[in-house]
Amino acid sequence: MPVVVCVAGDVMLDIIVATDHPLREDDDTPARISLSAGGQAANVAAWVRHLGGGARLFGPRTTGAVGTMLDEQLRQRGITLHGRPRDADAGAVVSLTTQGHRTLASDPGDLSWIDASLADPAWLAGADWLHLSGYLLLRAPDPDVLVAAAHEAHVRGLRVGVDLASAGMVTSFGVQRFWTLVQDLRPEVVFGNEAEWQVLGVEPASLADVDCEAVVKRGDRGSGFFDGGIHHEHVPVPGPVVDVTGAGDALAAGYLVDGPDAAMRAAAECIAHQGAQPPAR
Repeated sequence: MPVVVCVAGDVMLDIIVATDHPLREDDDTPARISLSAGGQAANVAAWVRHLGGGARLFGPRTTGAVGTMLDEQLRQRGITLHGRPRDADAGAVVSLTTQGHRTLASDPGDLSWIDASLADPAWLAGADWLHLSGYLLLRAPDPDVLVAAAHEAHVRGLRVGVDLASAGMVTSFGVQRFWTLVQDLRPEVVFGNEAEWQVLGVEPASLADVDCEAVVKRGDRGSGFFDGGIHHEHVPVPGPVVDVTGAGDALAAGYLVDGPDAAMRAAAECIAHQGAQPPAR
């Protein structure tokens, strides 16, 4: 049976701007620009499906032209959408990629969708994982609804995964407040890059004390996987580097579907093409 992952979090219009050189101030810069469904949660769900898993996505849905387009793209990937469409502003993220570096500017759009329905047993039934985007934790008007969703998932036998998402946003949110929220979710795995773990001041290996795995994303140096006090470093899978956007989301999806080796393969496949989601089949 394929692994089924319920992913909750951001769904946005992903505007990718790729340039060969830094932007010219007060001038025009040649670029390659693409528009597609994106956001951390949507990316993870898309990669889960691409890797053979089942994906359910609970995120913002809007009734306008952008929301309708995003819904259609995600459905075409075989993702089951949850949450009702609302008459609200869709979110958008602009990803500027230049010479292997990535800079993001994001507008989350409407946040009223983050409510008690996240704990609805119907969307969690029969799944293996509930994966929570870190942006969801950082933007939720009422974090208690996330704790309730994680509790419902555990009651139903699901494992819970959390991505730390953004070192800068964690700092603005409040480091201790954020880490307390993560602990309240009682996750079985936490994903973060080196900057995010450093901001938290938490040693990934220490999560073994609470039966939680940790993944440290190190970019072009690979990733570290901490499981029950055992630490394994994985080097990147060789291949071309076209666009690093979404690599961490692909890695998380691979890990949830089939562990560290699948995580590293998915990350390599992601950065070998333009865009944060897998190529459409």
